[in-house]
Amino acid sequence: MAASLLLSLIVAILLVCSTNARLSMKVTEDVLKEICSPHQDPPFCLQALKSDPRTPFVDLVGLTNISIHLADVAINTTLAMIGPLVNETADPKLKMQYDLCYQLYESNVGEIELAKYGWKAGDYEKVVTMADGCLTDCGDCRDAISITASSPLSQKNKEVFHYCETMLLVSARLSGD
Repeated sequence: MAASLLLSLIVAILLVCSTNARLSMKVTEDVLKEICSPHQDPPFCLQALKSDPRTPFVDLVGLTNISIHLADVAINTTLAMIGPLVNETADPKLKMQYDLCYQLYESNVGEIELAKYGWKAGDYEKVVTMADGCLTDCGDCRDAISITASSPLSQKNKEVFHYCETMLLVSARLSGD
């Protein structure tokens, strides 16, 4: 009985140690390529992650933090751009579309904050969920402005979508999804 309990304890310790070792290994170029391969724009994903000087020195936990930061900056920059569009647009229909996008981006800010809290708490599934919410909000904004021929918001929204997709792929890799 005692030998069986000791054996179970040793197996449990080995599993925990091997999982922690896997998570704490530095992210290689091959891992970055694997993470980014299902991305709608794999070169964007790779370039975004490599744009942070910390990337060569981090593990998956650190890379997830980098991806959250990249999405955070893009979301807040875009939110700051939408405010004047809402206020300066004379067309009531377009104003309504921009206002919807503004609300969706406010939601994105909240999702990024929850992703940061999830990351700090080691709740990487929360990060995945918040990244997915960010993608949904960007898609809804894209749909709202799609009837507008050439909105200055279209390209920025697409960029934010790509950052959120990058965050989703990195956090999914970390959480084992």
